[in-house]
Amino acid sequence: MEVLAERAGPRSGVKRAKSFRSSFQTVRDFARALGSCEQPPALPSDIGAVHIKAFRSLFPDPQAQRTCVQRLRLVLRNRPDLPEAARRELFSTRVATKKVSDQVTAYSELEWQQIMTVLRRDVRMCRDRIRSGVRLLERFRSGALEEGTRTAEVGLLLDCLMRTGDLPRQSDGSGTDIVKRCGGVTAVVRMLTLSQQEVSAFALLLAALTAENVGTIAKWPALHRRPDGASGKQPVVLVEQRKPRRGPDREHRVVAVEDLPVSLRSVLERAYGSEPLFHSPLRVYELLLELTAPARLISGLTGAFVHRRLSNPAGRDSLWSQEIRVERWARTRGFPPVNHEGNGGLPGVDVRRVRQTALEIQRRPVSHTRNTLRDHYLRRSKTVREQSQKLVAEALEEEVGKARAIAGVVVLPSRLLELAAQDLETAATEAGLAPQALKGMIAGEQDTAVVACRDHRDSPHAPIGQACPASFLNGCLNCVNARALPHHLPVQTVLYDRLTALRANLDPQLWHARYAGPLARLDDILGHYSAAERDRARSLVTPSQLLLIDALLEGRTDLR
Repeated sequence: MEVLAERAGPRSGVKRAKSFRSSFQTVRDFARALGSCEQPPALPSDIGAVHIKAFRSLFPDPQAQRTCVQRLRLVLRNRPDLPEAARRELFSTRVATKKVSDQVTAYSELEWQQIMTVLRRDVRMCRDRIRSGVRLLERFRSGALEEGTRTAEVGLLLDCLMRTGDLPRQSDGSGTDIVKRCGGVTAVVRMLTLSQQEVSAFALLLAALTAENVGTIAKWPALHRRPDGASGKQPVVLVEQRKPRRGPDREHRVVAVEDLPVSLRSVLERAYGSEPLFHSPLRVYELLLELTAPARLISGLTGAFVHRRLSNPAGRDSLWSQEIRVERWARTRGFPPVNHEGNGGLPGVDVRRVRQTALEIQRRPVSHTRNTLRDHYLRRSKTVREQSQKLVAEALEEEVGKARAIAGVVVLPSRLLELAAQDLETAATEAGLAPQALKGMIAGEQDTAVVACRDHRDSPHAPIGQACPASFLNGCLNCVNARALPHHLPVQTVLYDRLTALRANLDPQLWHARYAGPLARLDDILGHYSAAERDRARSLVTPSQLLLIDALLEGRTDLR
């Protein structure tokens, strides 16, 4: 009883009878499980792991067990008197995983268009109907209708509806003769009011455009605030909405209902040839307020989704309501139940899937944190996973290509140099160089530190005509102008050994930032030579080359 009292208290996030009913059923089933044990606990402190196991055994179906255990966790999570053994059994033991088929998935593009087409058709039809009824009422009140005509009779009935809230009726509740001549109670009332199915269509359309929960949108008030003072400069209105399950401290939130950006609006206007009403949350909300204004004036209600019932169900005191029924709208529009999709190729209309689809389209958090969007909504999306895998694969391929390009310093083999001694033109053509450039490289006239440079005044690191300012260690080994010749092998080999030795004596991040790139490119160059050639090159290094290596590693060759 204490648990139920807490769940129904003012500090709880449970604000609806339906939510409290599930808590009551969970506590009832838990009490039944405790009573079936050989030694029922007399106090909460007597509850043990065996009692939690007895509760789980009540539900042989894995899915039912998962649902009921999760509800019990929600009910008992803040109970300080729950013993540690029972708490460990309840919260640490894994329950049945959710089936893949039960996961909330987004609609396909075709399914989404099927649902949106029906929603837009409903909104368009009720817009035209009620606007026509309002114009007819205005003409009647202004005396523009000829007396005795059927149009004048309809105007009279609409005026009666606005003044009294109902139409003239006979003793049995049916409409009078004049009402029947004008089409009946339903036809006349619907000229100024929306039906429950139509307000449900508005709620679903707003949910699809804003990615808010349908249940939250259904409680939106008609009262709102415009930051621009209704001047139209800021296409946004501020609406207060409630999420009671968040608790009394965080249940109220102000949501911005925005119009489309000017750029996107102009594109849609060119594409559709009219105002992009059905793509703008603000315009749909304003249209809803316009169409429900007569109902609010008659009923005195302040919600945005006020509509008129055609009958008074048992236990209800008013014909006016703000309740929406998505499942009834879907059924009357030919959509199959959520768990029986495939009727005529139409999908089942599930409000959870509507929000999932809207969030996948928008890719921004709506009434939750970025972590919730990423870890809860987008993580379970097959479409997002496939797009993420493709994006990561493309990025990795691009980086691998960059790495290969960076490591690929052109190595001129000894065979090419021997050919150059006999036929410089042919060797230069094979190397892709100008004859004079190749000649200068062979003579060592264009050496930098560990490679030769094709043209230091045609560098990717500086404007054409200016001397290259790049580092001899990092820049030259990462340049399209770099060429490695056999006479560079001694200094390259010793530099490779020094960089490898530094790895164990420097901070890993520092070594990686400074020397990982040059070492990888040197390794690629040395791969063109045999082990015997590299060993012989180490013995040929000169004192001046050793000094050059010291200067490279100490940064004394770089521009300051």
